[in-house]
Formats: sequence, structure tokens, C-alpha cells
Amino acid sequence: SSGINAEYGDIHRMEKEVDNALQTVHQRVNGVKGSLQTFMRKLELGGVYWPDVNENFSTLAGQLNFLQKALTKEDTPQLQNLVLLPLMTSTGTGPDTTLEQLTEGRIPYLAQDSLPNYLRTKLDLEIEKKEHHVSSEVNRITEQNLQQQICDLNNLSDSISDIIQTSRESWDEYSNHGRSSENDNKELVKLMSALETGKGLRSSNRKRG
Repeated sequence: SSGINAEYGDIHRMEKEVDNALQTVHQRVNGVKGSLQTFMRKLELGGVYWPDVNENFSTLAGQLNFLQKALTKEDTPQLQNLVLLPLMTSTGTGPDTTLEQLTEGRIPYLAQDSLPNYLRTKLDLEIEKKEHHVSSEVNRITEQNLQQQICDLNNLSDSISDIIQTSRESWDEYSNHGRSSENDNKELVKLMSALETGKGLRSSNRKRG
């Protein structure tokens, strides 16, 4: 009896740890999702400047860091070792509103014909063949070819960097020239106003003798 009670207590404690871990992960994931949705709305509306982009990326990086820490904490259960099994399937062929709400629209219903796809632990045969083909292509690359590809990529990166630097210098020169031309135009307007209307000219206070 005592052994059964101890085992039941361990199971109850493990279930509580899993619930707490899932709740924490769910909150972190919702934070990341909210930041992504906000950023995407800004991009769709336009008018996003580079400082705003940096700020959004910094926010996302911090949230992903907190999510990673939550998953790698010592007291966090190994969630990947747990098995998820549905207790029941959806009745009928129409959408299951409760399931759709719980999954935020990702799974409209869970029927017998679609259940194996959701619980699949092995890749589909077609996808598995494609993955095997990619792995074979990677394994056929020799060390010499790999070094050549790295060298080509470095050369390409250097060329792109030079193009960006040249474009930046040209843009700075054009901007400075534009500001100089703008100042010259303002001075020309003042001169024309002075010649036509006397605007901006100082009046003489000297008395005639």
C-alpha cells in the first residue's frame, strides 16, 4: 500500500511539473508570436525605419532567449520524451469549435482519417526519399570542393561589401552636394528679393550734413 501511494505521489508530482512547464512554455511562445505579429503588421503598413527594425529584432532575440532558458532549466521535464495521445476524436465531418479554439485554428477537427498524420513519428515516404537524396548529395562533397565553395562565398561577400561601401560614399557625396545646392538656392532667392524689393537690406541711419 505504501509503495502504491509513493508511486501515485511521484506520478502526481510529475504531472504538476509538466503542467507548470507547459504553462511557462506556452506563455513564452505566445510572447514571441505576439511580437512577430506586431512586427509583420508594421511591415505590411509600411513606414518602418531601421531603428524600429533593430528594436523589434532585439525584442524577439530576448524572448527567444527566455524561451530557451525555460526549456533547458534543470527542473524542466524532458518534454520531448512525453507521448501525446488524444482521448477522443471529433464527431461528424464539420469543424470542432472547441478543438479549433484550443489550437487557435490550426486543427479544425480530429477525425479517424487525419489522426495518423498528426501523430506521425516518422517522415512521410516521399519526404524521407527527398531527405535521403539531400544527405547523399552532402556526403558526396569532398573537402577540396567544400574549401572552394567557402572561398567563393568569401569572395562574393567581399564584393558585396565593396559595392555597399562604394554606394554609401556616392550617396554621402550626393547628399552633401544636395545640401550645398539647397543652400545656394536659398542665397539666390535672398539676393533676388533684395534686388527687386530691397528686402533684407539695412537702412542707413547717417544724417546728411
